[in-house]
Order: sequence, then structure tokens, then C-alpha cells
Amino acid sequence: MCNYLMKAFFLSVVTLYLTEQKQYYTYGFAPNNHQQHTFNIIHSSSLLKHGTHLKLQLPLYAKAKGGRTTRSMAEKRKKWGRKVMPKIMERPKILDELPKPDQWDKIDSSKNVKDEQAIQKKKEEEITRSKAAALIALQKRSVEVLTHVRSRVESLPSDDIVKAMSGGSYIVFDDILGTELCSEMKNEGQTMYLDNKLELDLASGVTSGEYVVPIKGGQEQYTDCPRSVEYVVSLTRHLVGMLNKLVVCESGEDTPTSNTFHLGYKLDETASMSSLRVFDRKARLSSLALLTGKENPDEDDSSVHDMEEKRQFSCVVDPSSGDVDLRRVTVVYFMTPDDWDGECGGGITFRNKDGNEISVEAKNDRLLLFSSENSPRCVEKWIGKNGIEGACSCIVTHLLQQRQ
Repeated sequence: MCNYLMKAFFLSVVTLYLTEQKQYYTYGFAPNNHQQHTFNIIHSSSLLKHGTHLKLQLPLYAKAKGGRTTRSMAEKRKKWGRKVMPKIMERPKILDELPKPDQWDKIDSSKNVKDEQAIQKKKEEEITRSKAAALIALQKRSVEVLTHVRSRVESLPSDDIVKAMSGGSYIVFDDILGTELCSEMKNEGQTMYLDNKLELDLASGVTSGEYVVPIKGGQEQYTDCPRSVEYVVSLTRHLVGMLNKLVVCESGEDTPTSNTFHLGYKLDETASMSSLRVFDRKARLSSLALLTGKENPDEDDSSVHDMEEKRQFSCVVDPSSGDVDLRRVTVVYFMTPDDWDGECGGGITFRNKDGNEISVEAKNDRLLLFSSENSPRCVEKWIGKNGIEGACSCIVTHLLQQRQ
């Protein structure tokens, strides 16, 4: 483009004025064919002798506005390269962990697979060992509970128990299982209640706040309440075995160790009927508030008493029903807060042959035994008291007569 312009202005006349000599000079311009991007100045002044041509080789580019010279892109890039020093790039450390390019084809993929399989196998072995350790711990605890219940039951005075059963009375033992086992069983009942595995006992009333579930054992229920199931199993097996030693049959085949008191039947050592009962005071107050329309109902209010059916005295087995009922001995194990007293309810009131009434309070770690056939009793409603926190429950077990 520049050569084309120079050719267009070939031999053009330009007049310059020199201020020092006050003369005008005329120059002719012609492109230099031997050096690219330059042109020749042909001087025609008479000041030069013999008309010698003055040749000046000037760069083709002119100065831009502001005194700066326009440069080509190549020169600009060269200049930029001198001003901006390249940053030193550090080699990523992760590349040191990778194999070299000439080793890529030599990697054995089967080795990685074997390593992954070994890691997975190790994890599975650790899980198996942890499960085995947990199972061993559960079995160990189970054996401890069964043995503990057996030792406590066998320490009870069997003669006194038989005397109470044959006379239609009751007998009470305190601190029977100990605080640790009692707390475990109490917590099991509370957890099952919170998990909605208990149902409201409608026989006790819709405002009773009492929830019940049968204890039948089995894998699923054993997971929910292992200590309670073990208690029932060990109690049935060893208490029945102890009482059966004092049995006198009508045929006289068995000889009792006591000549005064005895049972006239044999109990079944392999079967019983048990249930877990849990009391929730908040549920009771909520139901009373719903029925009375009062936000904070007073349990001593006459309207509350009129609403709740009064509980009557009766035996566990009703001989007038005509149904076959094999329940003979009833055992109640109470689990309550330590500050639970008689005003909180939950106890059982007995009526003896003289018509006198005697109340047995619900107390933590208390065992109550009475005759299912001959002991009239009234189960008191559970009430509770403000300020008493914690689970309130009991396990009721009926020992059955052995089938003929």
C-alpha cells in the first residue's frame, strides 16, 4: 500500500521554507526501489554545485498526532515482549503422582481391580466383626438378665407365697430386681409408647391415659423390649417350678415340702399371659380438657369423677362367666419414678374376707403376687402429680394352670 502511494506522488513538488536562510527549496520525491519502506529526496536548489542530487533515506512512516510513531504489529509484539515478563509456571504436584507417558501402556489394570476388591473385602470383614461383637454383647447381657431374675425369684420364700395364694390374699416384695434392670425395662416401655406400639386401654376409660400391649416374645418384640421379655420368660420358668414343688394333687401322687399350705393344681412352666402397661399423665390431662372444655381441668372436680366410671372390686377370673380360664396366680411388677407415692395412684386395693380394704401402692421395683381366683381387688386409676417426671409402667403376668 505504501509503495503504491509513493508511485502516485512520484516527482511531486513540495516547497519548504527554511527560516534561517529565508529561502525556498523545492524537493522531488521518488520511491527507493532498493530498500523497502524508504524514499529519496531529490534536491533541486542551486546551492548545490553541479546540480548534485541529495539523496536522503527517510523511513516511510510519519509521526502520528501527539508525537507518537505508529508501529507495525510485529514491532508492537516485540516491544510488549520486552515489557511483560512471562510468569514462571509451577508444575502441579498431582502430576508427580501420575505415571510417566511412556509407562501408560505398561499399567496393569487387573492390579487396581484386585486392590479395590481387597479394600471392599476388608470393609466387609470389619462390618461382620462389629456385628458379631454386638451380638456377643447382647447375648452376654441376655444371659446375665436371665440368671439375675432366676436368682432373685428363687430367693423368694415359696411357703409364704403358697400360703397367700391358697388363702386368697396377696404378698409383696420390694427391691426385687435392682435399679439397673428396672430402669432398662422402664425405658423400654417408654420407648415403645413413643413409637406408637401401645394402644389405649379402653377398658380403663378413654381418659385413663393408660396404654397397653401384650408381651408375646418373638424376634420383632424382643428387639423392642428384650429385658422385659427375658423377665417374663425367667419369672414363668423359675417361679412356677418353685411353686409346683408345693403342689398336692387330689390323687396324692406329689408330696409337698410343707404340710400346712399347698396349691391344689400344677402351673404351666412353659406358658403365661403378660402385658406391658404405660401411663402418660399428659395424655390423661389432654383427654380431660377435651371432654370438660376446660384448659386445665381439676382432677378432683366432681364433673371429672362423674365422667370416669368408678372401678369395682372383682377377681381376675370370673367363675360366673362359664368360660374356661386357666389364670391362677397374678404377678405385677411396678416401675415408677422414685418420688411416686400413694396419691399418684396406680396401686391395687384388696378386700379381705372380713370386708376390710387394704391398698398396695405402686412403687418402683416392687413385686406383687395374688390369687387370680380368690383375691377380690380394685385397680386404682393412675393419676400422677405435677413435678413428677419420668415413665410410669408395670408388667402384669398371669401364671396358668397346666392343662390336664
